[in-house]
Amino acid sequence: MESKEPNQARLLYLITHPRVASNLLVRILSINNQPDVITNDMAGGYFFLPAFMKAEFGKLHAKTSDKWTQEENQNLQAICQSGFDKLQALVGRAKSENKILFVKEHANIMANPITASHYAWRNRNDKPTDENPPWRLQVPPTYGSPAPYSPLNDTLLPDSFLSQFQPTFLIRHPALVFPSCYRAQVDNEGRDAAAAKRESLDISMSFRWSRRLYDFYDTVLSKPSSATSTHPPSPKPIVLDASDIIHSPHTLIPHLCSLLGLSTDHLAYTWSPTSSTERERLSAISGPMTARFLSTIWASNGIMREKAPDPEGIDLDREAEGWRSEFGEEEGRRMEGWVRGAMEDYLYLRERRLRPEEVDREAEMNGANGDGKKVVVVDTVEEGVVVEGPEKKHQSVSAGLVGRCVYLFKIVGGQFWGLLDRMRRYIVRQK
Repeated sequence: MESKEPNQARLLYLITHPRVASNLLVRILSINNQPDVITNDMAGGYFFLPAFMKAEFGKLHAKTSDKWTQEENQNLQAICQSGFDKLQALVGRAKSENKILFVKEHANIMANPITASHYAWRNRNDKPTDENPPWRLQVPPTYGSPAPYSPLNDTLLPDSFLSQFQPTFLIRHPALVFPSCYRAQVDNEGRDAAAAKRESLDISMSFRWSRRLYDFYDTVLSKPSSATSTHPPSPKPIVLDASDIIHSPHTLIPHLCSLLGLSTDHLAYTWSPTSSTERERLSAISGPMTARFLSTIWASNGIMREKAPDPEGIDLDREAEGWRSEFGEEEGRRMEGWVRGAMEDYLYLRERRLRPEEVDREAEMNGANGDGKKVVVVDTVEEGVVVEGPEKKHQSVSAGLVGRCVYLFKIVGGQFWGLLDRMRRYIVRQK
């Protein structure tokens, strides 16, 4: 793992959406086993999920924000503030201990509740005048007074807070994401109750939150600081497509670790299903809805490629027929509208994703091994001397046949998995 600068913590934000296989990525990374990494019981995130659930189940989404009572406003703001305070506590701990902080959040639940309400009611004929400004959290003065919010920043978090993080966006084809979200809600609440949550679904069945936050990082925070800026330039955002992770994990994941400064020593591509005792413990923390979303990964013992068709081969016309048959005519057409409406944002982000073939080419040029590290065996009198990484530090290993075999095994292993990934992508293109 890359060394951190003295007193310089690394803050990582995985920005996702329900049903984009974020729990699979976290499981492969083995976040809880990563050295010097701080996270929380919910695999790093969901600090603002309680606020979103309060707005959804408290029926606040069912009316414009100017109709919320003073008590409803105060209660929801208090829940949002509590989520931020918990997140800020982890940020402070990571900085004080000089460790890596890994947090995860769905982009739709990061959205400011007022902004989300405006979006849900944007095209409704019965929308009354709603000019409520977005809420602002109480944040430490180190983030600015007042803390800045750029136009592209729809979240509860100020620019200066977000600028601390290296963001990674995880996306997936909307035709695989939105129907899966809806099925989970139907399973938990019943068909009629799920269908009645029109505004909550409109907020969630969209990739606008991910795209706007990506553009915020890419166009606002990646710029060099000006004389009046309150934040330093942030690292360029990383975009991953779940399909690439599922079909090319041995190519993408080690490379992602090298970008984020995570260790590859604990990566897991297979595992034991979550025990019933642990499921009960996590269910008590997360609640029944989140537990339903986690049920697939809990029951799995590895990556399930059969659940990830090639996104470029998805026929929306054919899928729409299936949704009308599964959900009924009206809800099926709503599903089609959500999916087609999200395609522009999805394709925009997908075009900017980290591509397996690009990682392959870079690995071939650099001579990367299976851990994503550059390894060049040099011909010297002393056996077992290698050059690793951009610093070209010489590391002496066991002399003789054993030392050579270990490094050859790592190099050949990495090339083998890379070859399998390239063969799979070639076969898919020929179909």
